[in-house]
Amino acid sequence: MKFNFRVSPNYRSPLSTQRVMWEVTGAISVVLAFAVFYYFTELGTDYGVHALLMILTSLAVAIGTEVLWALFYKKNIIKHLNTSFPWVIALIFVGTMSINRPLYVSAISVFAGVFFGKLVFGGFGHNIFNPAGVGRAVAALSFSGFVTNKFADVVTGATANQVMQGLGWVITKPEAVDSFLNQFGGLTNLALGFYPASIGETSSVLLLIVGVYLSLRKIIDWKVPVTFIGSIFIFTYAIALFKGMGVWYPIFHVVSGGAMYAAVFMITDPVTTPTSSIGRILFAMGVAIFVVIIRIKANLPEGVVYGILFMNMLSPLLDQITDGWVIKEMKKYMIQIGSLFVAGLAVILLVASQISYNEPVVETEPEVVINLKGEPVVISQQTSPTAVIVSEVADGDVTTFVVNINGYAFQSDHSDDPKPNTLEVKINTATQVIESVAYVTFSDSKNIGDKTDSDVFLSQFVGVSIVDETASVDVVSGATITSQSVVKAVNAAIAAALD
Repeated sequence: MKFNFRVSPNYRSPLSTQRVMWEVTGAISVVLAFAVFYYFTELGTDYGVHALLMILTSLAVAIGTEVLWALFYKKNIIKHLNTSFPWVIALIFVGTMSINRPLYVSAISVFAGVFFGKLVFGGFGHNIFNPAGVGRAVAALSFSGFVTNKFADVVTGATANQVMQGLGWVITKPEAVDSFLNQFGGLTNLALGFYPASIGETSSVLLLIVGVYLSLRKIIDWKVPVTFIGSIFIFTYAIALFKGMGVWYPIFHVVSGGAMYAAVFMITDPVTTPTSSIGRILFAMGVAIFVVIIRIKANLPEGVVYGILFMNMLSPLLDQITDGWVIKEMKKYMIQIGSLFVAGLAVILLVASQISYNEPVVETEPEVVINLKGEPVVISQQTSPTAVIVSEVADGDVTTFVVNINGYAFQSDHSDDPKPNTLEVKINTATQVIESVAYVTFSDSKNIGDKTDSDVFLSQFVGVSIVDETASVDVVSGATITSQSVVKAVNAAIAAALD
């Protein structure tokens, strides 16, 4: 028997893998450009340059790893790179990294993501884990305590989620809520992203705009990020109602950490997520459940990357249980989605019943005493700096002392060629009081030590009796070592005036 058939007209998608990956490259580049701009303009050149170096390091290692892989298997390098897209992994990965991480941490972690997260599985399209997520997990698990001292005083690693973790993930007192949010400029600033944290994860507003753009361009399936963010909001809003908190709580969960970043760039990965539309919805909801549970109960305040990696393992199972004609099996799929939602909500509320508010311990800044018979109170474990009087000029009753003093730069790896700070201390030898203290030159850490170059700090010395052994000044928060060095310089001038 002879069968005649003809091919039906098929929808031809204008999308190609190359176009998808290049549009994702452009989108993530916009997000990273915003971060670099912020660090350059708000925190200074050092921070902007370091952000750029982190990006370039990640790109170089990711591409270099793929090139060596191609050479080892005698593949055409250009063709391999054009079908493997290592730069996408590098850019997404570096967006999850905090600005205070050393470059070698980025290098090792992105190598692990590309090599162990993708290449050993057979390359692009065969990996089961999100490579950028693998790299981020390596950085978190193996290098969590590794930070660059150059940025340690400004970016200490205490993210909004880490601070919230310390409070037990529950804040019921209105004044405590305001105090907590004000540390980060409120919910508005958390959403806008004008604060130092992970390079690409801070601006939820920008990420939302980018996500809408990619959805309209059909680059990502809009149902995935909407399900993910919506689930996080509903689950945490249920916790808020259960614990007597306001709507600020679910909003905080959405705009803090890497939730919005993951919604746009990680859970939408077409390789490591289910192929069916219903499967992707279940995947996104599952990640949201893991994220909320990990955040509020585990010792991991972010939770997003681990939620993605856990659900990556379940992607084949989700494909299997959602294999069928969507229209015909819609009732079954709705039951699956509803069952997962109810089960997730029940588990989350059960876990939430075990959390409670931890009253923060308020630690006051220690005083640095101007002790005429000895050293100032040593606050840090570093060696107390040495003050050198450069010149001493008397003009009537007022003697001006110019003093060189080593600041924070000499007690850290902040600078390869540190320079001392120079201060001018004017003392009235007739009345035996300090008339003024001012910087002549400041050569210390920008945006850290230069907090001491302010009237608020320096005016504390004005009018202090040089024979009053109980006199003291308050240090500047975040610039303790430099504050101590200024006190040491004033001590040296006092000792010279009394000599």
